[in-house]
Amino acid sequence: MLYLCLKYLHVIAAIFLFGFGMGSYLYLIAASRTANPQVIAHVARMVVRFDTWITTPAGFIQIVSGYLLMKVSGLPMSTEWILTSLIIFLCVGSLWLPVLVLQKRLHGMALSAVETGEGLDAQYRSVYQKWFWMGVMGFAGMFVIVMMMVTKMTPMQLIEAVA
Repeated sequence: MLYLCLKYLHVIAAIFLFGFGMGSYLYLIAASRTANPQVIAHVARMVVRFDTWITTPAGFIQIVSGYLLMKVSGLPMSTEWILTSLIIFLCVGSLWLPVLVLQKRLHGMALSAVETGEGLDAQYRSVYQKWFWMGVMGFAGMFVIVMMMVTKMTPMQLIEAVA
């Protein structure tokens, strides 16, 4: 029963981590495409808030529940799919703080543009591009991690099994 409760918690945390993260990402992309600083400032403020208070704690719950699942099931950390997913998770996580910082910068730049009545400049677009591509890399990693959670195989093992 403990295993099922931990697994449920792990899956719910994954849904929150992935769902809120992707939702925030897509909303800020859509807001940025309007080129309207007022819209961008509002959406960026909400994105930073959701990512700070919902997505980030879900990431910590993922680590704790994943570790406990591994212990309860008796699997060693050296299990290939677990070790690979943990490495990718840490890589994705290492993008997280810079992404939050960039989101706050985007918010500040948009808010400044609203206050001064000026448009968004090349610096905004530069920061946005960094944020966008870090998001692409992060979500690519998340897709791979979810695939490993479901199949219990590394990407190479899955490719070999299919071939």
